[in-house]
Amino acid sequence: MIKKLAYILCFSLIGGTFTSCEDALLSQVNPNSLTDGSFWKTEADFDKAVNALYGSLQLEYVSGSGLTFEMLRSDLAGTETWYSTQNIFTQLKWDSSSPYVENRWSQLYVGIFRANQILHYIENADFLTQEKKEQIIAQARFIRGYDYFFLANTYGGAVIHDKMASSAEEINIPFSSKDDVINKMVIPDFQAAQILPKVWPNGNDGHITWGAATAMLGKTYLFQKEWKLARECFKQLVESNLYELEENYMDNFTTDNEFNKESVFEVSFSDNYKPGNSGNLHDEIDGSEGVSIANQFASLFAGGYNTVLPTYHCHEMFVSADVMDPDAEWTKAGHLNSMRTYATIVVEKGDGDYYKAPLVNEYDADGNLVAKGKVNFGYGQSSKVRKWTRWDRVESEDPTTGCRTGINYRAIRYADVLLMYAEAILEDDGDVDLAIEYIDKVRERAGVVKLKDYITENNGFFPKLWVSKFANNYTDFEMIPANKDNVLMHLRMAERLLELAFEGHRWLDLVRWGLVKECFEQCWSEEQGIRLNLCGSITSTTISSTEQIPPLNVKERVRPDFEMRSKVYQSDVHDYFPIPSCEVQNNKALQN
Repeated sequence: MIKKLAYILCFSLIGGTFTSCEDALLSQVNPNSLTDGSFWKTEADFDKAVNALYGSLQLEYVSGSGLTFEMLRSDLAGTETWYSTQNIFTQLKWDSSSPYVENRWSQLYVGIFRANQILHYIENADFLTQEKKEQIIAQARFIRGYDYFFLANTYGGAVIHDKMASSAEEINIPFSSKDDVINKMVIPDFQAAQILPKVWPNGNDGHITWGAATAMLGKTYLFQKEWKLARECFKQLVESNLYELEENYMDNFTTDNEFNKESVFEVSFSDNYKPGNSGNLHDEIDGSEGVSIANQFASLFAGGYNTVLPTYHCHEMFVSADVMDPDAEWTKAGHLNSMRTYATIVVEKGDGDYYKAPLVNEYDADGNLVAKGKVNFGYGQSSKVRKWTRWDRVESEDPTTGCRTGINYRAIRYADVLLMYAEAILEDDGDVDLAIEYIDKVRERAGVVKLKDYITENNGFFPKLWVSKFANNYTDFEMIPANKDNVLMHLRMAERLLELAFEGHRWLDLVRWGLVKECFEQCWSEEQGIRLNLCGSITSTTISSTEQIPPLNVKERVRPDFEMRSKVYQSDVHDYFPIPSCEVQNNKALQN
C-alpha cells in the first residue's frame, strides 16, 4: 500500500538544474542527499524513486487544499469579503503572480521532472526484469500525463519537457498550446500506461492500474470532444466489472474503506504526518503528508476557518433538487435529505450532527443552553462543507497541524466514470435511454428519484432541477421534454454538480462546456431573487426579519457571491490561468 512513503526524496534535484518557476521547490540542494552517481544502482533505488513520484501527487496544489481555489472559481463555492486570498478567485482577480497560479504550475512540474528522471535512468537499468521495467515506465508516464492534463486544462497549454533536461536549450522551451500538449504528451502517456495490471498482486493499494489509465484517457478524449473514443474507454471500464458504486456514498470520503470498489484512482494521504508542522508544501522524508483541505471547510467553532462556503445555488440544489425517492432505503430510514446531501454539506434543517454537536444550540425548558452547536449558520452562512472533513469522527479539527487529515483524495470515482460515459453517449449518437440508464445508477445510489421514473410518470417530461424555485417564486420545477439537449443539460448542471461537488472537477467542466458565463448569469439572477424575497430589494443584502424561510433558512444578510463574477467574466481572460510570472522571468523562450 502506498500509504506511508518512507523514502520521500527530492529526486528532482538529481541529474540537472532547472532554471524555471519550479526552482522554489527544486533548487535547495541538501549536501547530504544522494547524487546521480550513487543512486539508480539497484531495484530498491527505483522503488524509492517511484514512491517519490507518487509523493508528488500529495503536494498541496496538486491534490491537497489548493483544490479549494478551483472550487471558488465555480458555481459551487463562495467566501467572505474579509478572506482576501479566497476573494481573488471569487471575484476573478487573479494574475500571473498570484500564489495559487504559480504554485499549481510549479507543483505539477515536480511530478513531471521526477517522472522524466525515472524514464531517463531506467534505460540502462539492466538489473531490472523486463516486466518490472515496463511497469515502472508505465507508472511514470501515467503521472507525467496526469500532470500535463491539468497543466493543459488549467493554463491553456504548457511548456513541454518530454525528457530530463541536460542543457539550457532543453530548459528554455516555448509554451505549447493545449491541443499540442494533449496530443504530444497526455494521450500517448495514458495509452502507454494501459499495460498496467487491472489489479495489482499482494494488495498494492494505491498503485496506478489499467483502470486509472483508461479512465484518464477517456476523460482526455471527452475534454477534446472525441466522443466515440471517450465512449469506448468508458465502455471498457463498465464492461470490465472491476468497479461498482459503494452502497454508502460517504464511504468515499473517510479514512475507512479507502481503495474501495468505487475507487478508480486515489491519491493516498496518511494520519502519520509530522506533528505540529502545518502548512508544508513538500512531501516529507519521514512519512507521507496529511491533507489540510478540512482547514478551508470546517467552521470556526470546529477548528477551521470556513473560508470556502457552499453558494446558495449549491445549497438549494442539494436540499430542493435532490428529491428523495420515497421507496429508497435511505428515505425509509428517516433521513431528511439525500445520501449525497448528507455527506456533502451541512444545513440547519438537515440530518445528523456536526463534530459531535447538534446543528444548532439546544436549550432546556428553562431556556438554559445544554448543547452548543458548532456549525454557526449566522450572518448569511446557510451551510458548510462536510466532504473531506472529519465532522463525523472528532469534536474538532486540529488547528495546530493545519487541520490535516489522512482522508485520501479520490481523483476518479466510478460514479464519475458512469456520468462521463452517459455524456459521451449523448454527444456521440444521442441515445437518451442508454444515457439515462447510467445516470440513474448514480441517482439510485443517492436515494433520489430516478430520471426514468420522472419521465414515465410525466409522459416523457422531467423537472428542470437546476433552476431555483425559491429565487424565481416557482411552486414547482418547470417540466421539460426528455430529449438529448435537455438530458445533457441536466447532466451538466444538476447531476455532475450534485454527485461530484467539492471534488475538484466543476470549473474544468464548466469551461469545457462553454457554460461559465451562462452559469454565472443564472446564479446572479437567482441571487437577486433571493435578495428581493428576503431583503425587499435587489440592491440590499440585509435581512431585517428574524423569520427563517426555507430552503435556505439564511439569517441576517445575503452573502454576495455572483455579482462581480457575472459582470467581469470574459472567456478569453478567465477560462485559463496566465503563464506564471516566475516562469516567464526564468524561461528565456517565453520572454520574446
